[in-house]
This record gives sequence, structure tokens and C-alpha cells, in this order.
Amino acid sequence: MASVEKRNRDGKAVYLARWRDEEGRQWAKSFGKKGDADRFLAGIVSDLASGRYINPHDRTTVGEYARTWAAGRVHRPTTARRVAGMIDVHVVGTSLGGRRLATVRPSEVQAWVSDRSRTLAPSTLRNFVSLLRSVYSAAVLDRLVAVSPVVRLTLPSARRERVVPLTVDQVRALVEAIPVRNRPMVIVQAGLGLRIGELLALRQQDVDVARHVVRIEWQLAPASKVRSAPKTPRSRRTVPLPDVVAQAVAEHSEVFPARGG
Repeated sequence: MASVEKRNRDGKAVYLARWRDEEGRQWAKSFGKKGDADRFLAGIVSDLASGRYINPHDRTTVGEYARTWAAGRVHRPTTARRVAGMIDVHVVGTSLGGRRLATVRPSEVQAWVSDRSRTLAPSTLRNFVSLLRSVYSAAVLDRLVAVSPVVRLTLPSARRERVVPLTVDQVRALVEAIPVRNRPMVIVQAGLGLRIGELLALRQQDVDVARHVVRIEWQLAPASKVRSAPKTPRSRRTVPLPDVVAQAVAEHSEVFPARGG
């Protein structure tokens, strides 16, 4: 199963450590000293026996495995495109993406974080680090690496700016500044506090004037014109309908009747 063979290369002794992996494939690695070859091979044999074997010759790069990992995730189409884009730009498109998966050191990950921090907001960078951490966690389970190098990272402070809602006067000024057809969108957004995708997907039948509520059941994903279900069940909800919003919706419906769903 495993052996060390002495060879001569250009008049010098070379010790070749040979072994077979769990699938019966044969591998070899050369050393200048027999003691080094023996220690290396003893580690390989121990890892094979304990189920911790990692192929030292695997050439899979960080970028290649990240794409494979993303392709195997259960994602909504919009999420899948977003994650693929994140990987292409911020992993594959960097020096880290071309490195062999099993040879990356924590210091290299920290250098990658520092480089990305020059162009990404702290909160966005944390999302990318979380993605890379998940990629390496999967690589450990697949036994492509022994341990994850995504550890003990120094990240920029991610203090969120306090969100200050517009005043009534500011909302009125914004309403007056945009085309008549779009004015109710500002009032609905201010009165209901919807996400922009939820606002764009809102239908006339979602507004229940009699019960003074609005049902939030759909959203429009970025760069999409097709309604889709929210990401989580909790995003589907019913919110109170203020009189000012009900009046804006009613007046808009009279001037611009709905043309369908």
C-alpha cells in the first residue's frame, strides 16, 4: 500500500514515497532525504487509516471550488445569480481565486480581506467573508483541505448609520417633484414602509380598504419584471392601511385603472 523507494537522479539519491489512496489510485512524492520521505509517508498512512486523508496533489483552486459549491446550493434563481456574481468578481477575479484550495494560509485570507475592504462597505465585506467561510467548511467536509484558513480575521468596523425617516414635509416635497403617475408610490412607501421590491409588486387586490390592511405577498427582484414569492415566510405579512395611503391609492386607481394582475 505504501513504500519508500530509493532512486538516482543526476547522480543524486532521491527517495520516492509511494502510496495508494482510498480509491486505489497511486500517488508519489519525492524527497532528498529518506527520513523526510518516511515521516511524510507515515502521516499519509495514518490519515488514510483514520479517514482524515487529504490528497496533497489536488490542484483544485479556490475559485473553481467556490463555483462548484455555489452550483450545488439550493438557491432561488435570483439568489443564485447574485452569489455567482459575487464569486466571479470577489473570489475568482482576485489573486486568492487562483490559489490551490489546500495551500491557502490564514495570512493570505487576511490579505484578501484587506484588499476587498478598499472597495466594499464593511457590512458587504462581512457577507463575502461569510461566503468564503462556508466554501471552506464544505471543502473540509469534502476532505479537500484539513482545516479552514478563514479564521481569526480582522474586519473593518461595521457600524450602521442610523436610519432617519423623512418628515411629512419632505415626503410632500418629494411627491411634488416627481411625475403624477408615480406620486402614490412615494406615499405608499412612506406610509407602509415596504421594501422597494415589495412596493413594485403591489397589486390593487392586495389593498383591502374595507379592513384597512394591505397584504404583502409578492416582490420584484432586482432587474426582474416577474413577481416572485418573498425570500422567507415571515416576509409575507399584513400591514395596517393608513387613511392617507388608502386615499392616494383610490385616487390613482380612478385616474390610472389597473390593466391586469
